Amino acid sequence: MATLSSGAADDLTSLSPDLPDELVHEILFRLPPDEPACLARLSLLSKPWRRLLSDPAFHRRYRDFHRKPPMFGFFYELHKWGTADRFVPTTGSWPPPMPNHILGDFRVCDCRHGRVLLDDGQVPSRFVVWDPMTGLRRLLTDSFYNECLICVDTAVLCAMDGCDHSTCHDGPFRVVFIGVEVGAQRDEMATACVYSSETGEWSTPTSELQLVEDSFYEGMPNVLVGDGLHFLLTYQGCRILKYDLGRHCISMIDVPAGVAGYDGGTTLMAAEDGGLGIAHLDKFMLHLWSRDSGLDGVAAWTQHRVLDLKSFLPIGNPAIKVELIGSMEGADIIFATTALGVYIIDLKLVRSKKLRDRENLKHLFPFMSFYIPPGQCAAISSSTRGHNN
Repeated sequence: MATLSSGAADDLTSLSPDLPDELVHEILFRLPPDEPACLARLSLLSKPWRRLLSDPAFHRRYRDFHRKPPMFGFFYELHKWGTADRFVPTTGSWPPPMPNHILGDFRVCDCRHGRVLLDDGQVPSRFVVWDPMTGLRRLLTDSFYNECLICVDTAVLCAMDGCDHSTCHDGPFRVVFIGVEVGAQRDEMATACVYSSETGEWSTPTSELQLVEDSFYEGMPNVLVGDGLHFLLTYQGCRILKYDLGRHCISMIDVPAGVAGYDGGTTLMAAEDGGLGIAHLDKFMLHLWSRDSGLDGVAAWTQHRVLDLKSFLPIGNPAIKVELIGSMEGADIIFATTALGVYIIDLKLVRSKKLRDRENLKHLFPFMSFYIPPGQCAAISSSTRGHNN
């Protein structure tokens, strides 16, 4: 799909605003979605241009044309305790203001469908769902809290039926909480409960599921595949805990033999074909697995590719371990750190791109969304003000 470069976008300023709207739209559709400054600059040319570029119908067609929202940047968590999570833009300009004080007070624990889930790290936890595009925040109630329940992982996702998630900022959402109840006289038992923005309440917990004794929870970014959220649990190896959104139940999935999780060499993936995948590092060899159903309907793991990272990823000092720190859902893309920096790896094109210099990153959460013009941001904020704190 052909798009215009940001330099070519500057040449559009010579276009007459008197051209038919349909023709101008077809030209503007080619502007790169990951450089929203192009649209912002053109909207300042004249009132006709501003009218065209603020029209919700144009932005709906613009999203349909590009299909997948771009990555504007990423949030990351450092290994160093007490260090605030941060946002790093990956575009030439970031349209909405980023309130850094929020990141200083809260930890980012998930990011999906244009929303960021924040946790203040207290007991009981205070969760906030934040939309960086509109600035909207919603503080969740903690009515499900149990003093014996330890948080394993959390996830945020859109709750609108049939949504393509290209721009669901003003729609309903859900937050899934996975916890483990630990007692002196019992094994570790996992359970899940779900917050609904429509009701403002947490669901009743699922039935409990016994885990492996002394499991370790690394908190790697979870992935959404179909109707299931998948969380990586590790202990001298790893397993996957699945929460079924439709059935409100949890189950356990074994990983391929030899796949470890605690060493930073494994990350879950939601592949472009819609299946669950695992990327696992053995030194510099990247093993890619997918979970598929056979003719008998039983799902099993298949190793479909092995890539030598040294052939396309700058390694630098080989004594510094390469670590996998996250993935991008539905894009066959993972993120890794090397001695030279933080990289995005496109597994389909087998190439990498440096995002920033090396830092001791623990997890990376890509923020993906289409740009919303300020006027539409204000409209969304006004329509949802009564439901947010």
